[in-house]
Amino acid sequence: MWQRVQQMLLRRGINTYLELALWIALVYTVFGVGYALFHIELIGQLEAALSGDFTIFANIAALVFTVALWPLLLLSALVCGVSGCGLF
Repeated sequence: MWQRVQQMLLRRGINTYLELALWIALVYTVFGVGYALFHIELIGQLEAALSGDFTIFANIAALVFTVALWPLLLLSALVCGVSGCGLF
């Protein structure tokens, strides 16, 4: 099995798959930043919740949390009607 995977990677080139992964990560991050732009109040709530753990960088931690977990926040908004319900 490993030989088939190795042959497939060498036939296409590892750089092709690396480029695909980077494009997917870029699109994911752009959607996360867009989600964060439309949910500023959620970032404020997350900052208040994280201020005990991250005393200095609570705002940056809240932004990173929002950008990284935007699909979970979007799903919670669809289920509960409020973005981030039950998460913090």
